[in-house]
Amino acid sequence: MANRTHGTGSITQRSEGTWSLRYYAPAEDGKFRQVRETVKGTRAKAEKELRARLSNLDQGAYVDKKKLAVRPFLDRFMAEYACNKALKTQQGYLQLINAYLGPIAKLPVQKLTGKQIQEIYNNLKERGKSPTALALHRVLHKALKWGVEKDILVKNVSDATNPPAPVKREMRVWDKESRTKFFQAIQDHKYSDFLRFTMATGLRRGEVCGLKWEYVDFIGHQIHVYKKIIRISGLGLVESEPKTEKSKRTVTMSPFLEDLLRKVQGTQIGQRDYLEDGWVNSGYVFSQPNGTAIDPDLITKAFKKMVKEVGMPHLTPHGLRHQYATAAREAGIEMGIISKNMGHASVAITEDIYAHITSSVKEEAALKIENQLFGK
Repeated sequence: MANRTHGTGSITQRSEGTWSLRYYAPAEDGKFRQVRETVKGTRAKAEKELRARLSNLDQGAYVDKKKLAVRPFLDRFMAEYACNKALKTQQGYLQLINAYLGPIAKLPVQKLTGKQIQEIYNNLKERGKSPTALALHRVLHKALKWGVEKDILVKNVSDATNPPAPVKREMRVWDKESRTKFFQAIQDHKYSDFLRFTMATGLRRGEVCGLKWEYVDFIGHQIHVYKKIIRISGLGLVESEPKTEKSKRTVTMSPFLEDLLRKVQGTQIGQRDYLEDGWVNSGYVFSQPNGTAIDPDLITKAFKKMVKEVGMPHLTPHGLRHQYATAAREAGIEMGIISKNMGHASVAITEDIYAHITSSVKEEAALKIENQLFGK
């Protein structure tokens, strides 16, 4: 019977969008027993799941879900679920798993308890790493939810935990005097134009690094954001899609931005002519002196050093993005336009981040309306 059933399986529809997989897997006594699993979705998805199980059996990689430990379970989660996420997201998941889930890695995932998970969260909170504990919870909750959907787990035990509440960080920006002081001090730095462009557009640092000349329309006065550059462990610099679909956007080019980009273009032409065959025609708007892409992490390190040397209040390159939003809102630009320019997934996200600015703008608007009505 074992020889006849090994490597075979079947699919039966239980209800609309629900399928039952049946296949034979080795038991502890060496004999094969029938295993049943439920898959939700299309028949094509069920067939794909069955092929994966049979392939594991053929390769000797099959593990009975009752014996499946937390780490192999998470590895399967990464391979079957997280593989559909952005590379940067996958890297973030893996870093959290590798760094903090060691204490439960060898435990049977079906016997994992909320208490065991809570101990990890508590330990992180005691070490002043509440944001990390929250990020870990989000990954673990996704993984365990996926395990329930795959019929590996009966319930998501992380629902019984108490992760740290999200803490809204104070948004730091410089006033006009500080901005002027900083950019005057760094005007000869090789990343000066990069940073001016970042503040003037509100683009993310990776989006600025990934901007190519083919996406710059001088005639139509538009800048199209289609790509970004990220650093991935083991792969180096990678060109990828923006954060969300709404991150793919078009930004209007102001006269200041056009002058800035023309200047950058002229500098690149000079570098290309000087290096000749040594020039790398990457097509990136902002590049290293030899034409290669700029590592976003180098921007962060260089900016941190500049801020310290100039004696400015602490700020990150992402803070320049906040500078753009703050200036736009204070100038009376509608939140919907700011949200689109910044590539947020929704206006609600923008409103939540810049709620304090919105409040001051509303107060100013109320005074203007009052003056218009009553002539004060």
